[in-house]
Amino acid sequence: MFGFRAMAGAGSVTKQLCGYLRQEIENGALAPGLRLPPTRRAAMDLGIARNIVIEVYEQLTAEGYLTSRAGSGTFVAEGIEARTALKITPTTFPVQSARAEAVSKNTKLIDFDGGLPDLSQFPRRLWSKYVRDITDSAGEDVFSYGDIQGLPTLREAIAGYLYRVKGMTCSMDQIVITSGTSEGMLLLASTLSDRFRTVYVEEPTIGFAGDIFRKLHYDIHPVEVDHQGMQIHRIQHDAPAGMIVLTPSHQYPTGSILSIQRRQLAVAIADKTGHYIIEDDYDSEFRHKGGPVPPLQLLSPNRVIYAGTYSKTLSPALRIGFLVVPPDLIEPVVRTKTELNLTTSGIIQSALARFIVDGHFDRHIHKMRAVYKRKRVYIAEQCRRLFGDRVELLGDEAGMHVQLHFRQDAYGPMDWHKLEAFGVRLSSFEDYAALKGRSPGKVVLGYGNLTEREMSEGLRRIQQFTESWMLT
Repeated sequence: MFGFRAMAGAGSVTKQLCGYLRQEIENGALAPGLRLPPTRRAAMDLGIARNIVIEVYEQLTAEGYLTSRAGSGTFVAEGIEARTALKITPTTFPVQSARAEAVSKNTKLIDFDGGLPDLSQFPRRLWSKYVRDITDSAGEDVFSYGDIQGLPTLREAIAGYLYRVKGMTCSMDQIVITSGTSEGMLLLASTLSDRFRTVYVEEPTIGFAGDIFRKLHYDIHPVEVDHQGMQIHRIQHDAPAGMIVLTPSHQYPTGSILSIQRRQLAVAIADKTGHYIIEDDYDSEFRHKGGPVPPLQLLSPNRVIYAGTYSKTLSPALRIGFLVVPPDLIEPVVRTKTELNLTTSGIIQSALARFIVDGHFDRHIHKMRAVYKRKRVYIAEQCRRLFGDRVELLGDEAGMHVQLHFRQDAYGPMDWHKLEAFGVRLSSFEDYAALKGRSPGKVVLGYGNLTEREMSEGLRRIQQFTESWMLT
């Protein structure tokens, strides 16, 4: 039948014949209205059982490819638009140097991802024990949708942790569990969309914050960041009320800390104008110089919405975070979360609650703080050794990433996207910037999920790239 031949190891004959006929109909080889051979004759021609042909005809009739007419036979259905075969146009790629090709072909890509923690340190055995115990013995409510605001035991554990470690006083009723910071932003943007149309974001900053508000048709106002964080004074005191999104404890990607003067100014503007401040506190647990930076929320609990996540402290695979919401916003935020049906796994919430209550989260943070501090010292030493004073290392006082600024008088402008040909992936400030061209030579090096050997090799390849670039 039409050149069909069954192939060994390619699945059942029924499946193969179905696929063959679908393809022939879709590419126009079997035209609409064409009468197919009767099942008995088709089976004889193909050397297969008749019941296979019957099953194939019935399946394709159910899918709409064929139509059966009583007393007349089986036909290719009308109204199926034939797909033309795709024409592949050869793509011309820039010719890389032989040196770069050798690197890219023979080595593993080293990714300086600024958002990944050290995944090798995740407490797998302990976590799996909690999950197994919960799965075996927890009540049925853990397996249902659960409380839309989040498991009460987890919210209580988080409230206790925030008071003990960060000095934040909040009720568990103010805490809303989310599937990470991005969902928290989406929830807030949706909740407040009937009040505000304006949002102020750091420039540069992580992309998803602006993207979420842009999708909901907010007016996005980038406010530039320097070594003291967002330049709050650039927000006009008579500007429309809205939201100010800040990462005050360790700005991404610059690594700067919002100064106390600017914190106070942000709160004053919010109080006067009616703004809400969203404090994204994504990695302040990992402070490498001096003591921890107090949350901005302490200055104005009624104007600051605090967003926390376990993606950096434990693993992004858990998909869990939380909001600490001012009392006047609790009801609308929970209502919106209910309307959007945004829930988080009860099993994961239960495991995390026990992990925190039993003291393992504190111990894990203490351990990881030492791990990241050691990595930070190592990457700083390697940068000095390889680049000397031609490169400035900034924003290394906390977290799992540093800012590397390649001096323009030494290197000139570089196309960092071509670095991948040398076996390295990283992000430049331009990747996070709404206002392009203002941060030449600045890149982000995330070291959380890299070994010392990988960091050393990655920096060596970056050096190789910069030397090659200066020769072109």
